[in-house]
Amino acid sequence: MASILIVDDDPTVRLIATELLRRSDHAIVEAADGALAMKIVEAAQVDLIVLDLLMPNVDGLEVIRRVRGSHPDIRILAISSGGRGGALSYLEAARVFGADEVMTKPLRLASFAATVERLLAEPASRPGPWALTDRPAAVAA
Repeated sequence: MASILIVDDDPTVRLIATELLRRSDHAIVEAADGALAMKIVEAAQVDLIVLDLLMPNVDGLEVIRRVRGSHPDIRILAISSGGRGGALSYLEAARVFGADEVMTKPLRLASFAATVERLLAEPASRPGPWALTDRPAAVAA
C-alpha cells in the first residue's frame, strides 16, 4: 500500500482527488498548503505527492525544489489550472524543477488514476537543477 499526499489549497480539489483514488488501497493524506506538506513529508513515509502549484505560504514549485533535495525518491505529480499565467507555463516549470509528471485541472478519473498508478510503479525522476540540497546541482552543458 502506497502513501499519497494530496496538496491543494482548494478543499474541493482535495476532495475530488481523494474520491478519484478511493477505489485504490492507498493511504491518502491531505495538506492545504506547501508548508504543511513539507511537515508531513518530513514526519511520515510518502510515496507520491499530488501537488497544486499555486498555493499560499509555500507554493508548489518550492515544494518540488525542497522534496527533490531531501527526498528524491518521492514521486511528484504537479497539477494546475494555471491562474492568470495559464496552466502550461506553470506545468512546464514544474517539470524543470523535477516533477515526474504534470496534469491540468480539472482532474479526470481515468487519466488521473492511471497516472498515479504508473508513477507509483516507476522510480522518481532525477532531481531538478534547482533542488535544494547541501551540494550544488550539476547542470548539463
